[in-house]
Amino acid sequence: MEQSNRLFISYAHKDNELFDEAVAIFSKDISNFYAAKTGNSLTVFFDRQSIGWGENWRAEIDYDLNNAMIFMPIITMQYFNRAACRDELIAFKSSTERLGVKDLILPIVIAGAKSITADHEITEVRIIEALQYRNLESAFLAGPGTPEWRTALSELTDELIEIIGKAEAEQEARRAAGQLALPSDAAVDGEDGDLLQGMSDLNTLSTRVEEEIEEAGHAVEAWVEAISEDMEAFSTQKTPQQMQAISLHMASKSKEPSIRLRNAGTALATTTAEADALIRLIIEQLSRTEHPEAREAAKQIAESMRGDSPELQSLIMQMSGVLSMLTLFEVMSSPLRASLKPARIGINKLQDAFRIVGSWNSLPEID
Repeated sequence: MEQSNRLFISYAHKDNELFDEAVAIFSKDISNFYAAKTGNSLTVFFDRQSIGWGENWRAEIDYDLNNAMIFMPIITMQYFNRAACRDELIAFKSSTERLGVKDLILPIVIAGAKSITADHEITEVRIIEALQYRNLESAFLAGPGTPEWRTALSELTDELIEIIGKAEAEQEARRAAGQLALPSDAAVDGEDGDLLQGMSDLNTLSTRVEEEIEEAGHAVEAWVEAISEDMEAFSTQKTPQQMQAISLHMASKSKEPSIRLRNAGTALATTTAEADALIRLIIEQLSRTEHPEAREAAKQIAESMRGDSPELQSLIMQMSGVLSMLTLFEVMSSPLRASLKPARIGINKLQDAFRIVGSWNSLPEID
């Protein structure tokens, strides 16, 4: 009698193309190895649509992790350029930390392992490093069907079996001890201590979001001011020597504002991700009760989160356009590239933050 477990793979489509559809082959082979070693099936999902989560996909993660679903990001450095990949990684990380099931994230690096460092500028890169990723670069370079490929997948399957078995045993132990399987079950069973703490934490996070949005606004203004004069100079015809001099001047002026922008964007993205996870957990807790007052509170929280994104978002879009314009000059000036790199990271993180805020317009309707 076959049992089934689930694996969610997060990847950048360009990486599948780079390795001649090897990511797709990998998913099929890992499922086959799992079946061969356990007699059970491993259902692999490639995207949110295939797993059936819909618009409110973040709210489904706790349930799936509670049932020992594995989240497997397939990593190259291109992964961190894809907004959907960053969203998935942060959402799963938040849920595994809240549920205490960190082992259920299993990163696989297939290219760029040397760039995965603990002091990297990009938050998500540091997360992958801290999760102790598995390096399958050699297997992917060798390609599907090779001895290197089969050996690597066989060893990875053994690890998957161990992780799933451990997670299921821990869940069974909690059930046998009469403990709640999910923190969100507390409200349903009348234990409101965690809920009250969650509401308090949400108030704290809301204050932080407001403060960090204000700082992000100041950081954006400082960065725009730092580059605007030289941008105007770029707009008129110059000799190569003059353009190089302008590039060096812009690099010097924009260095500190770029770092400030990166720090502001990273802080806001981190806080909004924490707030998002908590908002969805509290709404789920309240909406699952039979008490009209609790359901009304869930409805009010969901409604209070909806609305237009802050005006800063339009400015971020303009900044993205400016960075695109600067690409030509970055090609000609390595100091300018180095100076603007933190700003690019900051803009990406601000876009991540406001994409999360925008997702609150799709919070479930509470009857």
